[in-house]
Amino acid sequence: MKIRNLFVKIHLYLSLFLGIILGVVGLTGSIIVFDEALDKMLNPDLLSVSSKGEYKSASEILEIAKDVYPDKTPAIIHPPKGDDGVFVVWFKVPKDNLVKDKAKCCSAFDWYQVMINPVSGEVLGWRNQSEYGFDRKHIIKTMHGLHSYLLMGSMGRNIIGIAGILWLIITITGIYLWWPKNRKFKSAMTLKKDANPIRFNFDLHRVSGFYSAVIVFVVTFTGIYIVYPQYIKPAIKIFSPIEENLKNITSQRGSDSSTIPVETALSTANKVFPNAELMAIGLPIDKKDTYRIYKRQKGEVRKSKGKSVVWIDQYSANIIKIKDPNSMSAGETFVDWQFPLHTGEAFGMFGRLLVFFSGIATTVLVITGTIIWYRKKRMKYLKLLKQRN
Repeated sequence: MKIRNLFVKIHLYLSLFLGIILGVVGLTGSIIVFDEALDKMLNPDLLSVSSKGEYKSASEILEIAKDVYPDKTPAIIHPPKGDDGVFVVWFKVPKDNLVKDKAKCCSAFDWYQVMINPVSGEVLGWRNQSEYGFDRKHIIKTMHGLHSYLLMGSMGRNIIGIAGILWLIITITGIYLWWPKNRKFKSAMTLKKDANPIRFNFDLHRVSGFYSAVIVFVVTFTGIYIVYPQYIKPAIKIFSPIEENLKNITSQRGSDSSTIPVETALSTANKVFPNAELMAIGLPIDKKDTYRIYKRQKGEVRKSKGKSVVWIDQYSANIIKIKDPNSMSAGETFVDWQFPLHTGEAFGMFGRLLVFFSGIATTVLVITGTIIWYRKKRMKYLKLLKQRN
């Protein structure tokens, strides 16, 4: 069998096998590229305010949130983003069937949010972020769940990971099949004018594949890393060290120790990164846990969540560990680039738009490719039927 015929079969059968999955992942990926903006647009009563004035302290906000969920443990505080932003306090509750080694997709925990006016302290609302639905409060969460694990927990996450690996093969074989034999690259890169519907569909498939190939490859590879970091990190470590086991950092409790206020932890972190923007406050949820203060320094590629982190003992306020992106190894830098590349945020709005269009292109490729296959299959059937008659 000639290599081209082999690649045709690989490209065809993998695409048909994965078509629906790729379409869902591509379309939902395009939506959640702008997840925060869409969520805010859909829920202005929860996520935006017009109040002006001095913000309440994080400790005050935390106490207000606890009154909403007195039986749950607060885990994270997100400060307001922008002039009209709100405080969002997250509560993390283990499910009854918690499995410690379950794939990282939040399926082992229930998450609850409380939104609070930063000036007045008014509770704007709350929601269970582990519930799925197509109502305005939960649709963005549902899009995330579909994109990350098909709403199927660990099994769905593995399906997404395997589909990503096969999608790389489809992309590579697609570029090979796109390559014009007669070197007429211009015609292979443009839609033919006045083409009939059949030719237009074929050209749209080729052109969409060509222009989206590089970004689709990057987004797919980074997606595979997000699903299977445990298999990729060992390869990275061959070339550069990567620090791990950050979850094992603990506070040291004395006989008469009490937990320090949130403001004390913030003040300690501000001495380490005085000019960095506060992005999130990780709260200690048990006696051994620490405060984790997430900040973002100028120039960091992760814009939605800072990668400058300070771990602080919840009793003594001593700094236990500091993570500074400016002093990372090459391997750690490579790892930290994966998520911002996947979402496009590494390159701002331009990067997000590229990822958005790559998701749309994936859906277009699935649809046009299916039409090409169906047409060929139908023509073969009609030809066979004619021969029999």
